[in-house]
Amino acid sequence: MNTRPEDLHAKGTLTLDRRSFLKGSAGLVVAFAIVDPVAVMAAGEAATDSVASPNSAKLYAWLAINPDNTATLFTGKVETGTGVETALAQIAAEELEFPIDRLDVVMGTTSQTVDQGPTYGSMSVRYAGPQIRHAAAAARKALLDLAAARFKLPAQQLEAKEGAVSVIGAAGKTVTFGDLVAGKRLDIEIGASGTGFGLKVAPDAPVKDPSTYSVVGQPVRRKDIPGKVTGQFTYIQDVKVDGMLHGRVVRPYGVGATLESVDDTGLKDIKGFVQVVRKGNFLGVVAETEWAAIQAAEKLGSGLDPEGPGAGQAKWSDWQGLPEQDAVWDTLRKTAGTNTSVAAKGSVDLALPFAEKTIQATYKTPFQMHGSIGPSCAIADVQEDSATFWAGTQMPHQMRADMAQMLGIPEDRIDVKWFEASGAYGRNGLEHVIPDAALMSQAVGKPVRVQWMRWDEHGWEPKGPPIVQDLTGALDRDGNVVAWRHHMWVPTTGDTRLIAVELAGLPEIGSEGSGDAAINYAYTFDNADVANHGMGRVGLLTAWLRSPAQFETTYAMEAFIDEMAAAAGQDPLSFRLKYLADQRAIDVLRAAAQAYGWENRPSPAPQQEGKLAKGRGIAWVNRDDVRVATIADVTVDRESGAISVKRVVVAHDCGLVVNPDGLHNQIEGNVIQSLSRTLHEEVAFDKAHVTSRDWEGYPILRFNEIPDTIDIVLVNNRPEYPSYGGGEPSTCPTAAVISNAVYDAIGVRLRQTPFRPERVKAAISRTG
Repeated sequence: MNTRPEDLHAKGTLTLDRRSFLKGSAGLVVAFAIVDPVAVMAAGEAATDSVASPNSAKLYAWLAINPDNTATLFTGKVETGTGVETALAQIAAEELEFPIDRLDVVMGTTSQTVDQGPTYGSMSVRYAGPQIRHAAAAARKALLDLAAARFKLPAQQLEAKEGAVSVIGAAGKTVTFGDLVAGKRLDIEIGASGTGFGLKVAPDAPVKDPSTYSVVGQPVRRKDIPGKVTGQFTYIQDVKVDGMLHGRVVRPYGVGATLESVDDTGLKDIKGFVQVVRKGNFLGVVAETEWAAIQAAEKLGSGLDPEGPGAGQAKWSDWQGLPEQDAVWDTLRKTAGTNTSVAAKGSVDLALPFAEKTIQATYKTPFQMHGSIGPSCAIADVQEDSATFWAGTQMPHQMRADMAQMLGIPEDRIDVKWFEASGAYGRNGLEHVIPDAALMSQAVGKPVRVQWMRWDEHGWEPKGPPIVQDLTGALDRDGNVVAWRHHMWVPTTGDTRLIAVELAGLPEIGSEGSGDAAINYAYTFDNADVANHGMGRVGLLTAWLRSPAQFETTYAMEAFIDEMAAAAGQDPLSFRLKYLADQRAIDVLRAAAQAYGWENRPSPAPQQEGKLAKGRGIAWVNRDDVRVATIADVTVDRESGAISVKRVVVAHDCGLVVNPDGLHNQIEGNVIQSLSRTLHEEVAFDKAHVTSRDWEGYPILRFNEIPDTIDIVLVNNRPEYPSYGGGEPSTCPTAAVISNAVYDAIGVRLRQTPFRPERVKAAISRTG
């Protein structure tokens, strides 16, 4: 990963009978360029050369074959810990007929990779996979044709396998891919149309029959893990650039405060101090060392002093524009926005008066952080007519476009060199630290590394938004659902505006977006009214957090249907199945139940003596055509309110699985992180700023809280199915599952996350 181009290519010559080669090329236009590949592929090393992304219609944009018979895959997707580097390599290795352990991957760097769309939404394997599959198939076809010319035989008499082409039935007549290509760039026209997620590549390439796969579908060890375990891996936080300086952003006490004055007295006494950078309300310091930058920032004021404005040598206006934390729910309901019907069937209003039993509930989920263990970091080198960035962004090509707009530099003069960041889980501070570094580098004319501090990350990274949801359900005398109403108030989950750009008073980049319900309603109730009341920003900056909004809306929907089942005196699983027509949903629910050993009975469980009570919970979700059902066992301490999750069973249907081991890792990670969000995570704030700016104020799941067992069942993992995504879906059911399990254990409903012990004890007191 991040291999230098000069390590991937070598000069060489190639003799080819053009007429013989083209005869069997099936529309592929082939011409191996007799050029210096280093000059072509490493154009970004020279500030005077274009660093535009390669042409997606050319094979060299996707693959390189090296003289030592290794190969390199180039992809615009990036690794965020989900294992896509290995999965995409498996897809390429499968179609190319090449050993995966000899296939390297270059990810994200804009001068070397095609824009395949940002890496988010569990869409890498789903959309980038077919693009890479077709490109690799085109490469295999081209290599067979090259070998046909060499052996003077029809391509049909040859076979490609393990990085070599052999004459069928003729032992010893073999040539490696490396010898065939001889160090040349694969200047082959393969055809491409569309952009990003909609990009279609090499549409005429002869792809393999999935039933013959030998690499895709097999557990393969992830390429990135050895370096991460041994400490040899290079994260963006580890990158060093010659001559770089260090920057820190100086934050106000109030998140919307205005910078009134800056007193730089004494800063020059700090050894290594270089410059104060001020542009509008953006304030930063640059120094020769990181420690000097930290000292200078603290002298101007870190924004942490409880005395507020005036605590440092930078003076800010007073600002208290956030809602009271306890009033955020009313603020949500009162904020104007869009009203969108998600599902409407029959008439809930006409059905309610005739119901035997009506249940109402409100579910609340707070602001939450991405909680990246390593704070965001980036390096920028901005010159008069070019710029280079080293960054861990999930959207390097989009960030290149954003920086072109911000700096007034053409995109083909900007290179974003991607390195993996320490944690992501959505749009955290990784996109925002880049313009921080850009503004400082532009001011001093040298490369500047900006490392956010922990209080920067917790205080200023965009948050997952709070959501409030009202539900009403009605049953007839036989326990059948006669009405279902689910209304949610959802702020934007996709505010893409950049903090530094806004502070600096530059023209806006990105957009505020609108509220997204992210709910896939699937029940077949006769009378249903599901609606989203979406709006823009409510207080703090918000952005995508793993499975944006659907983690929260699944919680409300799947916890409330448990409430309905309990009111009807029916088993929670049977109650769901009665109102589902989605066969894949039915399949995952039944698969989870079988793996768990589900016994048919209503909740709550029979009364249990003692302070500890055990319960089970179930929930499911359809997240972007992936079906997931989760069952969990919990133990609740009635005295302390502590919840302990002992066992989790997940049935997962994302179609054809590329790497079962990688998917298992991903599901386990989703369960663990979503447990953390369910049990612990909540942003605290006052009217000026976020107050939970360390791990004590914003606790996350500890190792001793991880379930003893996470059992995983893969459903519909068959070659005839397409591959969907596994990065987010298994996050969604967790809060509902735990809420339902707690009710099963102690008969208490938890309708607000996180389920911290004090909140559980309060719910017990109210029920008692």
